[in-house]
Amino acid sequence: MRSCGFQRGISGINRRDFLIGSVATAAASAMSRPAPAQDAATRAKLDRISLLTNDFEGLLPEIWDRSKPAPPGTLNMMDLPHQVAHRLRLHHLEVCNINLLSMQLSYIGEFKERMRKAKSKVVDLIVELDPPETRYRGHISVCSPDPEIRAHAIEETKKWIDIAAVLGSPSIMPDQGVRYLPADLTPAIAGLKTLVDYGQAKGVAVILEPRGERLDQLVELIKGSGAYSNPQIGTEAGLRLLYPLARTVQHINDSRRSNLPLAIKLSKELGFKGWFSIETDGGPDAWAQVQRVIDALLQYL
Repeated sequence: MRSCGFQRGISGINRRDFLIGSVATAAASAMSRPAPAQDAATRAKLDRISLLTNDFEGLLPEIWDRSKPAPPGTLNMMDLPHQVAHRLRLHHLEVCNINLLSMQLSYIGEFKERMRKAKSKVVDLIVELDPPETRYRGHISVCSPDPEIRAHAIEETKKWIDIAAVLGSPSIMPDQGVRYLPADLTPAIAGLKTLVDYGQAKGVAVILEPRGERLDQLVELIKGSGAYSNPQIGTEAGLRLLYPLARTVQHINDSRRSNLPLAIKLSKELGFKGWFSIETDGGPDAWAQVQRVIDALLQYL
């Protein structure tokens, strides 16, 4: 529209000079815009990035005080997909079950619809069964040496696998409760295999992250049960061990512990095709923290 308006005012200008000027202007304008190939490359990198909903725990007052609605003007879980897509250009979320206000299908269905409207996808569902106020997580675990606790954890986690299937999440990540990991892993492997088998029928994999146990124990749990890994580790030996067992997400940040340059390098070498899921401390500057990690990932991906 601007060019038509401008052309109506050029009578009296030498046509040759005008055409030369127009070509120069168009060339300059084209140079100032990002190249389409560059845009596509950036978009492809962003499509490999997700983030944990718990990154925003400090900005989600409703998840800690469920007795009343979130105050007007504050962030809430239903708005989070749109805000992440709008502010960060990310369309993948790793949902923490403790951030969801209800297991009711009406609530889960509404959250799924909000994800759809944001053109976003759930890439993993983190499942923690202990109450949020519990100091030590992982007591209620499918790997507990207590058979009653283990059986209870299996049944509760199955409910979250059902929710993951509704949300279209390709995996869940339960807490294996490393403080209670017994020397004999047979019961833990059996508990995890029950979840793996249940999830397979619904298209939902089970993944595990390192939680302080020896890596050989974690690998035994994964291989014995048919689960997969979240290779959240900063050592080359650990990454080489866990990347071939990974499927959906890898937690990562820009700390020295994550060793991001090494992780990205080895992910390419070892063929990891999942999402790099940003995990921060959930502080009041969550948006800035996450953006810093995005910028770092864009540099190395």
